[in-house]
Amino acid sequence: MLHKIDLGNEHAVGFRWEGDFDEKAFKQSMVQFLPELKSRNEMNIYMEISGIGEVEGSAVWEDAKFAINNLKGLADKVDKIALVTDESWMRNMAEASYKMIPGIKLKAFTSEEKAAAKEWVV
Repeated sequence: MLHKIDLGNEHAVGFRWEGDFDEKAFKQSMVQFLPELKSRNEMNIYMEISGIGEVEGSAVWEDAKFAINNLKGLADKVDKIALVTDESWMRNMAEASYKMIPGIKLKAFTSEEKAAAKEWVV
């Protein structure tokens, strides 16, 4: 489930994901994320993923569809994304995926690098 993190900066929004990544959790996360996206002209995103459980293929598909369908809106509003996770496969996948998205810079960090990630995104 997604939890908002206060970064103390109006241009950066932070979230922490904990638990399974299934369709229900993805849809609930959109309830928190979409208002942030719609209410801001521009923003940087800090995303911390800790204690991720089961990853459901259908949820990954929903996430990919969201990104594809909203690519223009995301690219117009988001400059940087800091991804913090100790899952190396997730850091590698995210960095490779975002190389194909012009205008959004994604940098992946380990949990030991949380402070650096927050500093980079703020």
